Amino acid sequence: MNHSVVSNPTIDHVLVVVEPKDLMPDQPAQSDLLRRALKLAQATACKLELFTAYHEPTLELSLFADQQEVSAEKHRLTNLAATRLGEIALDLRNRGANVSHEVRWDHPYADALLRKISETEPDIVMKQTRGPNYVLGLTDNTDWELIRNSPSNVWFVKQGVPVIETVLTAIGGTTVDDDVISSADYQVFEVGNLLAESMGARNVPAHSYEVPRLHAYAAYAPVVVASAQVAGEAESWTQIARLHGQAIREFAQHFDIDVNQVKISRGHPADVIPSLAESLKAGLVVMGARNLGRWDRVFQSVSAEPVLSSVSCDILFVKEARGARIPETDKQPRKGVPPVNIEMAITHPDKVFESPEAVVETDDLTVGLRRRILDAWELDVNAQLKAVEEGGPVQETPASLLTDICQAKESLARMNR
Repeated sequence: MNHSVVSNPTIDHVLVVVEPKDLMPDQPAQSDLLRRALKLAQATACKLELFTAYHEPTLELSLFADQQEVSAEKHRLTNLAATRLGEIALDLRNRGANVSHEVRWDHPYADALLRKISETEPDIVMKQTRGPNYVLGLTDNTDWELIRNSPSNVWFVKQGVPVIETVLTAIGGTTVDDDVISSADYQVFEVGNLLAESMGARNVPAHSYEVPRLHAYAAYAPVVVASAQVAGEAESWTQIARLHGQAIREFAQHFDIDVNQVKISRGHPADVIPSLAESLKAGLVVMGARNLGRWDRVFQSVSAEPVLSSVSCDILFVKEARGARIPETDKQPRKGVPPVNIEMAITHPDKVFESPEAVVETDDLTVGLRRRILDAWELDVNAQLKAVEEGGPVQETPASLLTDICQAKESLARMNR
């Protein structure tokens, strides 16, 4: 196959999935996910779009609930979530990122994410993951659904990876076919290069190979095909090693890298990649992922879910756009709208609120955000009063406003006890 024409990947739009539980007031505004997204935005000048799919099933399970009250509560909860997400977006914006945000009342969760991905077509979807155990690939799991069906690349961020100094990029298939290393693998490596450059890291290509195998089930050890046994294991390995070696030399020549830089291992990627990632202390693994149905994965060799479950570092799956399953819906998702312009409330609180006490009485804002608004208002008033003392123009802001702000902060403190 001719690999001379390879599209250069770019990162212009990143969708950052913020889980509803991470919008609770006691959660930190800077998680590992947001720190990673911010660094990517600072390096590539890409746009970050924060997105939360919100749903409270208990509201819809009651047989005797008043539908108007249920609708009003959905509206209130979605707006609260949008306010909190807007506050997080403002923090990222203050650090130099181009950020937008949206909250939708939509479910099931995986379907809501896939619908959003299909609509906005981001270059990368970033999501926090904790790497659940892999069981046949049949169990419902949002991360697995994204691997199987997202048309966009998906970056799963794991907790406890402070920096990325090494990117491990997996290339090549596990069986002998017409293309040991395909054009898709070239694309995967280019994505790995781009991310390594963005993170200030090195990109290490890795390739694994093995005798062609017959897979009874995805979760069980494979058996060697009878023809390979007849040919003799030693002869089969020699032929396969020669074929894969030639493909690796062509790959290295294409990217003008030393062939010895490629980590070549014998075995299945589900076993090889986690081991290599640990030995190289990789902060990010990049690998391709096909769009396969749930039952397809029972009868075909799978790598994505087992690797996600095994590695302790971040992992990005480079997806093929074709064959993605985007769930349909006949309903229009409810979108959250913050009751106030958060940025305006912090930079010009006097133009948003009639008084400091009005800030305290705004139940739609978290206590932390109300405290932040009052602190900003106090700084503004002190700055205006100091300017007057130094001979500047007389401001209309009365000095008594400081007293009102202090009283409002005391009221807020009592509410939070």
